[in-house]
Amino acid sequence: MRVVLFLTQNHRYYEFVFMMGTDGNRKQLGKWYWVDSGPRGPRKNIYGPFKTSLQVPGPTFLEAANAQWGNSYPLMCTDTNRRGIDCDHWVLPSPGSTDHGAWYTFRKSTGSLFRIFLMDATNPLMVPILGSFYIANVPTFTAEVSDTAKSLVEEIKSGATKACDGYWNPMVTQEDIHRAMAFPLVDVPCTSHDIEAVIPGLTAMRSGTGLPRWSDQTYIEGWTLATDFIPYFTRVCYLWTGKKDGKQQTVFIGFGTVPGQSNYLQRTDTCLSMTGTVQPYYEWQIQNNSWTLNRCLEPNPPVGLPHPDWLARDKGIIMGKIRGNPNFGLAADQTINLIAAELPRGRGELAIFWLWFLENGTGMLFTEGNYMNPLSHNLQLIDYTLFIQNAALTQGDFSNPCAYTVDAEQGDLKVDTAHGHLTRLG
Repeated sequence: MRVVLFLTQNHRYYEFVFMMGTDGNRKQLGKWYWVDSGPRGPRKNIYGPFKTSLQVPGPTFLEAANAQWGNSYPLMCTDTNRRGIDCDHWVLPSPGSTDHGAWYTFRKSTGSLFRIFLMDATNPLMVPILGSFYIANVPTFTAEVSDTAKSLVEEIKSGATKACDGYWNPMVTQEDIHRAMAFPLVDVPCTSHDIEAVIPGLTAMRSGTGLPRWSDQTYIEGWTLATDFIPYFTRVCYLWTGKKDGKQQTVFIGFGTVPGQSNYLQRTDTCLSMTGTVQPYYEWQIQNNSWTLNRCLEPNPPVGLPHPDWLARDKGIIMGKIRGNPNFGLAADQTINLIAAELPRGRGELAIFWLWFLENGTGMLFTEGNYMNPLSHNLQLIDYTLFIQNAALTQGDFSNPCAYTVDAEQGDLKVDTAHGHLTRLG
């Protein structure tokens, strides 16, 4: 497996090869090499081998990892007709886990790998590079092996490598990769043109201007990946009034109370107001063809209602743009802004938010990743299939049977089910 990495901000290039070998007892061993080469060559040296627990995935990798079909829904829906790239989504349980795993997404039209999304920072399936990063999009995928990769592997097999005694890096996690690039054996400059040859239409320039904002009345539908083996159908109604009656209700169909055992007869809502957060939990009654409130779950910490310009308030930065690339669902005149924002959580923990928005303000994707304690939050990734600004929402479009009150003396959140109401959500 040959991998080339480009750093889009400081224009550096790295090249690696991962291989499988055997020891004297014919036990499978992973090894990797650092290649001294540039985007257009020439190849000067190959350093290694270095030991690693990484395993180059074989043709039956998904079957061996006990992949489970999650659901089918489109990604990169760029208009209100929900047109996008139709995909099947599979989850590969993390070894030893009963409630989460790695999500592998494939295009329906070709069966080609399209995206990998990981919930663990430890790369539990030991996939080189693609298993190390939190999210990896694969806009193009072919089964062909390049001539460059073939000649490189043959050169390694011939023994034309240089040992590097004392160097050690297993290259398993994203942290390992960052450490390698921070103290490289070899790195080579590259240009924006080299990078655009890999992802046509990509421009990687930081910008704090042009950030999107939600309208005061925003309506969203999509699918959420969380600590479960199914994605949740998601609906968001957001009404900003700047007063106490502003609110947001997010409906998660498939979100149950036991991680790893949810099904689509369960639903959990997250209701936000200027006061805090509550979570009504429902179950579908087949005989009545309706949702029935089961109970009010222990409320989350009162995060409150986000402002429409929450991205600017959180000092979000546009890290790059992709224009006109059909492998991202884009028409020739459409551009996606790739936006990052940080939220320090204390004790060294840092949350990174990534958002993809079209330049016209249509949301495409929202995700939150933590390298430390990556499973400390349940909702990890939302793919929007419908994003409507200035939607015709009113107070009557919201329901919350678990109204909350704040105890003035204690300052904690208390559930008050006597003053709520429930309306059926069609």
